[in-house]
Amino acid sequence: MEQGKRKRRAIVIRWILAGPVTLAVAVAVMATMPLWFPQGAAGIDHLILPLILFPALWAVAFFYACLAENLTRAGVILIGLLIVNAATAGWAVWGAA
Repeated sequence: MEQGKRKRRAIVIRWILAGPVTLAVAVAVMATMPLWFPQGAAGIDHLILPLILFPALWAVAFFYACLAENLTRAGVILIGLLIVNAATAGWAVWGAA
């Protein structure tokens, strides 16, 4: 019975990592990309490229969460990316008061 609980827990953790956490990471990275992308000649390239690259960002995070053997490490990496990018976006919006 213990083996079934472990397997079910691993499936739930992987589902959470590959679903809402991956979406939040992709949105947070997309939100901070204009801060480190250079402006193009028209001044909008740093805004358009994150929108175009969003599906790729989501796909990389999704497949990493699905294929990672070590769920703890995958969770730490994804949550770490989320925290760093969300803090950077918050700092850019509200300033370093």
